[in-house]
Amino acid sequence: MSETRRIGPLTPVQATLALIIVTLVLRTIGAWAVGWGTGEAYYLASARQFHLSYYDQPPLFLWMIWGIVTATGSDAILLVRLPFLLMFAGSTWLVFDIMRRLHSPLAGFYAALIVNACVLFSLSIGSWAQPDAPMLLFWLATVRVLIEIFFGAGRERPYFYWGLAGLFLGLTFLSKYHALFLVLGTGLYILVDPAQRHWLLHKAPWLALVIALAIFSPVIIWNAQNQWASFGFQGGRALAESDLRWGGLIRMIIGQLVYMVPWLAIPALYIGVRALFAGLERSAIAGVAPGVAVLFAYIAWPPILFFTIVALWSDTQFHFHWQAPGYIMLFMLMGAWAANRNGRAIKAWLWGSAAVTLVILAPLVSHCATGWARQVFPGDWEDPTYSQLPWTEVGAALVEAGVFTGENQFVAGMNWIDCGYIDTQVGGRVPLACFGSDPRNLHYNFDPATHAGWDAIVVVQTGNIERAAERIGRQFDAVTHLETLDITRNGYPELRNIQVFEATSFQP
Repeated sequence: MSETRRIGPLTPVQATLALIIVTLVLRTIGAWAVGWGTGEAYYLASARQFHLSYYDQPPLFLWMIWGIVTATGSDAILLVRLPFLLMFAGSTWLVFDIMRRLHSPLAGFYAALIVNACVLFSLSIGSWAQPDAPMLLFWLATVRVLIEIFFGAGRERPYFYWGLAGLFLGLTFLSKYHALFLVLGTGLYILVDPAQRHWLLHKAPWLALVIALAIFSPVIIWNAQNQWASFGFQGGRALAESDLRWGGLIRMIIGQLVYMVPWLAIPALYIGVRALFAGLERSAIAGVAPGVAVLFAYIAWPPILFFTIVALWSDTQFHFHWQAPGYIMLFMLMGAWAANRNGRAIKAWLWGSAAVTLVILAPLVSHCATGWARQVFPGDWEDPTYSQLPWTEVGAALVEAGVFTGENQFVAGMNWIDCGYIDTQVGGRVPLACFGSDPRNLHYNFDPATHAGWDAIVVVQTGNIERAAERIGRQFDAVTHLETLDITRNGYPELRNIQVFEATSFQP
């Protein structure tokens, strides 16, 4: 494939760098303007304390948040999000570099453009402080090394390249349990391809697994010390027994297509099917080295199929991003497919997709920040962006209650979602307890015995004040309702019935 093809006046390398810079600037503006999301606020609260690992996720991204807050003394939203913004910029470059190596610089640019035109990658993974950004970066780094092992110079220096693959795989595991699918897909490829099967008897791949396991060991140690809580939680989500939920399966299929953008996701799935059945002697994507498309398909399909099918019996809620590592493999193949054609229709489709994503995200992000849609579309409608609002009214109530100036006082919530938002207002100034049946990792951040006899301000989102007071009173000598708050944006109450209680003498 000719390297002289240009994108306007730019070479593919220059165009990719321009894409990275422009999208990084746009995401930085959005990251500064939009408040903490539900997961982010909870993760920030979890990262207030350092642990070997955590209840929901492996620890790498939480260590990052902890390190930033500890080193700077600040939990400013842009400061915390900045490393994740930069990591996605690095992932975009790796997407380009992988396809430049396997096909052409033009294929690399098109793959990078497709990834950034995807709403999920552009908004959530590319902008927010969550485990997906480091997971994706190290997933792609592992794939980049595997390409050299299977199709390049890695065969001549096996221990070096497999050791490097083990390092990046370990960091992928330390980011998210999705790394298991990377091992599964690679192992399946080695088993199926006769040209690669010799690796089964070579020491280097097994050394890579040992290195990855060593890097992952803090997660194993923490789980062993805590009744395998994280493994049980994540395994329980996937293997929970229930009646078949056909509605949940349909919702998962539709949801992931929307997140990935249907006019990108559906062609990518089609190319993925072609790659899966292409055979190992020829490529499903013209111009890609033999076996590459099959390797990508074996890595891509397990997470896509597993997290889709599991919705049939497990309540996966709105976790439509779980399939993301599989889709990015197919998007890279689609970059090669697009470069091979590179006609006007292909260019219009790719640039049009990027433009549509910008048209979707720009008003959405600006509304999250300002609430302008309330003036354009008046009425009492539920705004789905309320979850990005800061609970500043709660912060003011905590200051008024004197919780930050007194002694032996803490703040509490009744579930992990509320506790995350409450934590953004507490900011680590006093201990935060998370009561109720689902505190998740916040259970490990608060030792009830050491706070016996302390007073607390308890914040609960509920319309039933009496019932909430009764629940709180089970662990305190006395409970007094102080006030009811609304979370507002530009004067409009987007979230109502935030109850603030004063509770005295905590009795664990």
